[in-house]
Amino acid sequence: MLKRFEVENFKGFPETLIFDLSAKNYDFNKHLVSNGIVNKAIVYGKNGIGKTSLGIAVLDIISHLTDKQQFPAMYVQFYSNLNHLDKPVRFKYCFCFGNDEIEYEYKKLNRDYLLDEKLTVNGKTVLSYSYFDPVNNYISPEIKGNLQIELIDNKLSVLKYIYRNTPTNTFPPLTKMINFCENMLWYRSLSEGNVYAGFTNGINFLEESLYESGKIHEFEDFLRKNGIDYKLKYESVNGQHQLMVVYQNENAKAPFMSIASTGTKTLLLFFYWSISSFSNIKFLFIDEFDAFFHYESAELIVQLLNQENSFQCVLTSHNTYLMQNKLTRPDCCFLMTENKISSLYNATDREIREAHNLEKMYINGAFTEI
Repeated sequence: MLKRFEVENFKGFPETLIFDLSAKNYDFNKHLVSNGIVNKAIVYGKNGIGKTSLGIAVLDIISHLTDKQQFPAMYVQFYSNLNHLDKPVRFKYCFCFGNDEIEYEYKKLNRDYLLDEKLTVNGKTVLSYSYFDPVNNYISPEIKGNLQIELIDNKLSVLKYIYRNTPTNTFPPLTKMINFCENMLWYRSLSEGNVYAGFTNGINFLEESLYESGKIHEFEDFLRKNGIDYKLKYESVNGQHQLMVVYQNENAKAPFMSIASTGTKTLLLFFYWSISSFSNIKFLFIDEFDAFFHYESAELIVQLLNQENSFQCVLTSHNTYLMQNKLTRPDCCFLMTENKISSLYNATDREIREAHNLEKMYINGAFTEI
């Protein structure tokens, strides 16, 4: 699991931003944390404060260590903070897997220009590598064995090179970390379309994927839980499987994608990812997850995600209705301000109990210690 994340000089974060997912000792909603780490987080913040950039930063590691779907170029076009273009961009991750705590840090000047990397496992440095000052480079035999490091430039991560060119599970902590990174997923659905990064590759056709899953009736049930009573069927149109909404005892019908609202289409996107990825992913980040949802649908999605114990999840939202202790906890709910992010627990000197109304406290300005 991801325990702590730091990023510096990336996009709108000129200084070090620390996203600490350490849990506190609350006796309610214990299923929202795992081994002392927040497993289900909701992040709030004003427009333009950096919630989207936070997700892109956390998932930077997928383009760095894996071959999974990368962010579109427009999302990483302005990689470094524009006020400090000559300053390195720094990422630091702290992962916990069982008894192993892994810290991995790397620096870049841009997306494809690596400067250095460092890997520490349980307090012991196993890799310290500079691409331009190799005199003090160190790579433990534990992770490289007899591998000769032959990098032709600074575009390929030395850690990725080692992992791809040594036997599987040569160094179990590294295998666990790479496996976690390969199963990280970020997605969003906004007016410009659906975008995802991580976990898999290629373009996803939602209607065809739903057809192939055979879960059309489960999707009908899911829509009904969200107050949408559609009778659905598939028809073959020009060799493609088209999802249809049927009316009047099948005497009238229309393509789902033609009549569904933006929110309903976003529900399809969530349902698609739930059936195609939730059994395998390790980390999920949904940006503006409820931008097109009624508050009741947003609540339902949070409840469904809270039931998924096999992966860590971070949502961003503006919906303060979700800021309630029946859905979250003070240590699982985060506020972003300029170059800072803090849990509600750490954003006030007041003791927060289960009976407190978090939304009311937030609106009344209780969380100012950030």
